[in-house]
Amino acid sequence: MSYLPCELHCHTVHSDGDFEVKELLEAARDNHLSLIALTDHNTVSGYDELDDSILPTVRGIEWTTYFGHMLVLGAKEFVDWRDAKPDNIDEKINEVKAKGGVVGIAHPFQIGSPVCTGGRWEFSIRDWRQVDYMEIWHEDISRVNSENDRAPQLWTRLLDKGYRIAATYGRDWHRPQRGGHYGCTYVDIEGEVNQQNALRAIRMGKTVVSTGAKFFFRLHRHGNTFDIGSTVKRGSYTFSFFTDLHSREKDAGEESVKYKTIKIISNGDKTVLETRCDERHARLKLEQDKWYRAELWGTVDGKKLPLAITSPIYCE
Repeated sequence: MSYLPCELHCHTVHSDGDFEVKELLEAARDNHLSLIALTDHNTVSGYDELDDSILPTVRGIEWTTYFGHMLVLGAKEFVDWRDAKPDNIDEKINEVKAKGGVVGIAHPFQIGSPVCTGGRWEFSIRDWRQVDYMEIWHEDISRVNSENDRAPQLWTRLLDKGYRIAATYGRDWHRPQRGGHYGCTYVDIEGEVNQQNALRAIRMGKTVVSTGAKFFFRLHRHGNTFDIGSTVKRGSYTFSFFTDLHSREKDAGEESVKYKTIKIISNGDKTVLETRCDERHARLKLEQDKWYRAELWGTVDGKKLPLAITSPIYCE
């Protein structure tokens, strides 16, 4: 398999969604998603209704607190979220990891609502090495969704500090929606499409957030190939870009979207290479102690925006 479209943040009537579990699975299948994560607020009661014959599913939960929302995927046992506080969140995350769970930060700059209060991330994490991924894009893809500007900035600052955190998109899917433009997370799932292999890919940082277009890269040097999430030695590498601008076109909104360029971004959010969006190869010298990610840029109704962002590779 190679970078399959997934939705890692979904809700049903077991929390504040309108979907029955089966309806969610059927909607995801009809939307040509390859896998979803069921992440109802503070409950796992929907698990018994999941049916992987309709669509492969990751069992998850969204810890919903006054200090932020945390996505826990694949934990083998329940970890109590009710006593999570800003000063003990590291210990709670360690409990999740000990139970085999994957930890993600949901919509760190969401304002929240009377139902889902506390959406903004205010936990005081001391060890970000224990965090597997962060939603750098959330909900609709639009020019006015300011949280989708601030979350990538936080993620970049953490990458600069040496933390290896994968990027994801979260539709935060609660109900059938008409209008709007929603993206997906492409996950490089190797082997059978199931919870185990999806979580392995997320842990390894093999993810891409996208407004729809399928976009990823591989590195080549001395006959060796390296995927997103890999650690490589410094030196000159060839980037091979894989770009399908027509993938998931049916999900596009009414905006005028035009694809323009591919950028390679490194520490400090610095563009170190820029080329046409139809370019297939580029050569770049990677420096020690740097990270590198690829971004697909274009315009949405004339505004210049990133339209896909990969998780990084790391140069040691």
